[in-house]
Amino acid sequence: MNIDLGATLVALMTFFGIAALMALSLNLEYGIAGVPNFGQAVFVSIGAYTTAITYTRLLPLLAGKEVIWPCGPTLGPALQLRSEIMRSYPGAGFLNLAITLVIAALVSGLVGYFVSRIALRLQQEWFLALVLLVGGETVRIFVRSYEPVICANNGVSGVAQPFAWLGNPQLSSILFMLLVLSVAALTWVYCERLVRSPFGRLLKALRENAAVTRSLGKDVALARARVMLIGSVIAAIAGVFFVLNTGYISSNDFVVTLTLDIWVMVVLGGLGNNRGALLGALVITILDRLTAIATIQMNMSAIDLEFNYVRYILYGIILLLMLRYRPQGILPEPARTTNAHDLLTDPAPHVADS
Repeated sequence: MNIDLGATLVALMTFFGIAALMALSLNLEYGIAGVPNFGQAVFVSIGAYTTAITYTRLLPLLAGKEVIWPCGPTLGPALQLRSEIMRSYPGAGFLNLAITLVIAALVSGLVGYFVSRIALRLQQEWFLALVLLVGGETVRIFVRSYEPVICANNGVSGVAQPFAWLGNPQLSSILFMLLVLSVAALTWVYCERLVRSPFGRLLKALRENAAVTRSLGKDVALARARVMLIGSVIAAIAGVFFVLNTGYISSNDFVVTLTLDIWVMVVLGGLGNNRGALLGALVITILDRLTAIATIQMNMSAIDLEFNYVRYILYGIILLLMLRYRPQGILPEPARTTNAHDLLTDPAPHVADS
């Protein structure tokens, strides 16, 4: 099997940028704030489902075309219309992407905020984890059986990335990769600044001891709801890029195993360390691509072994080993993440004699 190393590298880095967004989202929620989110897949899926709706209903309107119902007997004409618009109307494609990101971020952020705000009234963060876990599967099953969202089991195809109009697949892929990596880099900078802010110190305080933080007059439930809002926004953005990269939207992509993948990234890289989240995302992305290539190779060799599921076993083993022998991850959380320590140790400024 001949492998195009250039195309493979571009695909790898694109997947890494998307995985980095997911990992930074969960690291902010659990690694920094201590809020366990077992429904990360649902917030990623919100971005994906929003993309399905905007690319089938809004995109034609932005291009001055009549909307064609994307499911059932008109599935083919609707697909052809989307493809034509993305090839011939780049302005409509970019505008639709911007609107999609805004809508997905707003919807996902509000869902994360209000669900956590209600669930955390019990002052048991693990109740929120179970609510999100059950809620994620409930949403997936509903979408899978409700045609207007993603045409039920058929899904929605022909969702092209915004540079498809160039007509050069290699150049389009490179530009899309740069877009995803740029967004991931900006998100990392934002997360780093947030961790070093007073709000970031509050999140770490409630992670270490919520009772003491509450006794100091801090609204613990509100702080956790706010960080869930931020994390949910980042996850939804990752969901938008995820489906634009694959070109296909299916509810089968947002099962519990996706949440497991993200947890492995964060635990492997280092809880509470944004650099660790990036490292974990890179390692898991490489393992995922290697297992995918191995699966294709084995299928071509007529080997009777379902190697595709080996990665789930591998991720589970990695998670268990890290929790047992190195719970702090490959890159542990730095002890000092704020300049407040330096301010406390600086000598008092010299006051001139009057």
